[in-house]
Amino acid sequence: MDGGYGNYSTTSYGGQGGTGGGFMPGEVNSPAGGRQGENPTLRPVTIKQILEATQAHPEAPFQIDGADIGSVYCIGQVRNISTQSTNITYKLDDGTGEIEAKQWVDSTTARIEDDMDVDGQGVKHSTRKKVELNGFVKVFGKVKVFGNKRFLGAHNVRPVSDVNEIHVHFLEATAIHLFFKHGPPQKGTDTNGAVSGSGFGGNTAGGMKGDDDYSGAAAGGRPLPPMSASARRVYNLLKNEPQSNEGLHMQNISAKLGLPSTEVVKAGDELLSAGLIFSTMDEYTWAILEF
Repeated sequence: MDGGYGNYSTTSYGGQGGTGGGFMPGEVNSPAGGRQGENPTLRPVTIKQILEATQAHPEAPFQIDGADIGSVYCIGQVRNISTQSTNITYKLDDGTGEIEAKQWVDSTTARIEDDMDVDGQGVKHSTRKKVELNGFVKVFGKVKVFGNKRFLGAHNVRPVSDVNEIHVHFLEATAIHLFFKHGPPQKGTDTNGAVSGSGFGGNTAGGMKGDDDYSGAAAGGRPLPPMSASARRVYNLLKNEPQSNEGLHMQNISAKLGLPSTEVVKAGDELLSAGLIFSTMDEYTWAILEF
């Protein structure tokens, strides 16, 4: 069997990993760092792997298992939260080590969040899911160094409420580590002589069609996971609409699709959680993760 990750050597990390990963065209970082276009990939890692990543020299890309890393994502428990006017710093612990993740805050994000979800009685509601102390979060970002101390320059931090997502993340990180250490597993045959190893992207018998199943294809051809109709419309627009590397802003998507901004933000959160899109210029500007 190929274990569902047989294409890592030819495409990118996480291309068959279920929750996300892959090609990230023209990512624009926050003030935490500059543009890094040399290795536009996304890889699930543990904190220990981040801390033990190597560099040939200070300007060289970080490497894990002898392979260059671009963007990474990890899951950890929040041990401390430090909020400042320009950034929020989370201290994370995943059982393999501890690291800080720094997420930059800009005025545009704050303004959009303040203006969102006004009901008929003039009550405003925040769209950001609250990160709680001692709760678990998934962090997407790049490995940075400042003052000889490594940290994650985060462009997305979201709470994790399903313990299964934590287990799946460690399995993904382990699978990719083994892939680089031992190479891809060989295809085999089952007891009936049928060749196995279609992986996540294989066809499934008896598949149903509709907005809430695996019908449709992601940017790299793999089946889309179940999602709401609004999320599917937002994804298809981001996939097919001509745009710059920075993607499209939530307000532009709302205007093009004729959807309320609150519904677009909800759809965006759904796609971010599924690892199908990523934030670029700010929290509400998105681009497709290509596999």
